[in-house]
Amino acid sequence: MNEFARKKRALEHSRRINAGDLDAIIDLYAPDAVLEDPVGLPPVTGHDALRAHYEPLLAAHLREEAAEPVAGQDATHALIQISSVMDYLPVGPLYAERGWLKAPDAPGTARIHRTAMLVIRMDASGLIRHLKSYWGTSDLTVLG
Repeated sequence: MNEFARKKRALEHSRRINAGDLDAIIDLYAPDAVLEDPVGLPPVTGHDALRAHYEPLLAAHLREEAAEPVAGQDATHALIQISSVMDYLPVGPLYAERGWLKAPDAPGTARIHRTAMLVIRMDASGLIRHLKSYWGTSDLTVLG
């Protein structure tokens, strides 16, 4: 894939998340793809694990705004900054349990804002082989 195609594929990932189409998201990944979200947690590997990862995020109405991607000169990588918002429920309590954020007074109406950098490695056909999502607790904010 050339640089323009990799940039387009990185943006397509966010578009499919915003569409809430779990099957379409999984179709972007190789069968043995690895996801680290966030980097530092154990990675998830394969379509079933990816589905289990993305399902609760989509249930939280995850919406992303993507900045212009940057392509690596190695013919495999793209980097993209993401700003996202999602409902506090159902994912937020896990974040609070891990000490990543303070639980809100009204979890039913609260939202979470997150900024992240995604490093995406793709194969020649455009399938994602490895996605690393870099974000820390300072990149999370509870809204409402």
